[in-house]
Amino acid sequence: MAQRWITFYSLFALVALAGAAGLSALLIERPQTAITVALPSPTPVSARGDVITLAGYGAAPPPQATPETPRVRVWWPDELYPDTDEQAEALLLRQLDGFRQTYQSYELEVRRKRSSGLGSILSTLRTASPVAPGALPDLALMRRADMVSAAEEGLLVPIADWVPPEILESNLLPGARALGEVDGTLYGVPYALTFTHNLYRAPEFDEPLRAFSDVLRESPAYRFPGGSGPSAAVNTTVLLQYLHAGGRLADANGAPVLDRVPLLTILQYYATGVTQGIFDAELLEYTQPAGYWNAFAGGELTLIGVDSTVYLARRADMQAVGLAPIPTHDGEPITALNGWVWVLVTQDPDRQNRARAFLSWMMRVSQQAALTEALRVIPTQERALALWDDEAYAEFAAALIPHGEIVTTTQRSGSAAAALQDSFANVLRGMPPSEAAEAAITSLMD
Repeated sequence: MAQRWITFYSLFALVALAGAAGLSALLIERPQTAITVALPSPTPVSARGDVITLAGYGAAPPPQATPETPRVRVWWPDELYPDTDEQAEALLLRQLDGFRQTYQSYELEVRRKRSSGLGSILSTLRTASPVAPGALPDLALMRRADMVSAAEEGLLVPIADWVPPEILESNLLPGARALGEVDGTLYGVPYALTFTHNLYRAPEFDEPLRAFSDVLRESPAYRFPGGSGPSAAVNTTVLLQYLHAGGRLADANGAPVLDRVPLLTILQYYATGVTQGIFDAELLEYTQPAGYWNAFAGGELTLIGVDSTVYLARRADMQAVGLAPIPTHDGEPITALNGWVWVLVTQDPDRQNRARAFLSWMMRVSQQAALTEALRVIPTQERALALWDDEAYAEFAAALIPHGEIVTTTQRSGSAAAALQDSFANVLRGMPPSEAAEAAITSLMD
């Protein structure tokens, strides 16, 4: 299928926003098909066929690339492209152009790819690797789950000896490196992460509700994503609480299992909450915070479960709210980590060297700090997070992330996870916790 390209000779509509001298030699794929998606221009100045040219203010055009010009080819995920935020888009493009200006002997090619489904980074790696390896990128920014699949399928290069040591050895947030590992082997450099937590109306409570006992004492109007879905047989909150209480999902032989004591600890908490009117079966209807956000914003709810992306996108509209971890039986913090990692695709040593230069450029502390805050994701480097303008949230994130759990696809979707969700749902519908626990445990013995 034909591809359409945008060549940036300079930045026009974004110059006033970003103060950029102009963007050159950045080839970014234009949207049109299931295989590629848009590089949106907020104000296209002129269109000529398949090419949009943004004319600038006296910026020099880029050097003419030749077939011999060394190229750095990067795939960027659609989910992290700021379609509706011109300032964030200007910042991203300015960072890309900064690399081009610093490494003028390279041609930088950035393709924007879908984050999931047909035409996604993972899908295209699968289809192009055997038939068109020359079309593959040197470097790609992938979701962790996709990185795991790509690594298991042999589509990625292990990078422990390739990554600049200053990135991995001392600057990553505790626990962040694990986002890039598959069975102990490093395949990705964590770039941006998300984490889960609670949000509460500060005037309602003297301090965050950290323990089950705090929630039962205060009886908040509380909602979190309690439902399950096609890709998650159990909701993240209950799974984290169960794991934190010492529960297992598989025994030493890999057989699915639920442990009675941790399970009863969790179910008794929810059963007590049901009798107090804190929880009910309505929780099972929610799989995303969007389902109850308006109720929280309107004051109907006083405590809700969110993730960092939701909070950062909506924080400007909220006042007098507090941040808290998900409650646990002992009050110790927990959270679920997810994120985006840079992965190496090319096997060619020269292309790997050029890709490492680009990686080092994007991982510069000041640049990562500015771009991640603009994109509403958390930087993986401690020094980058410390540079955020939102100091309060940065401090909260830095304290909670080390307690994070990387929830795997197997944990979310196995038969033990489904039985755990069923026991939770049964308690919300009025079943005694001991009976719900017994039913769940027995179901795994069949």
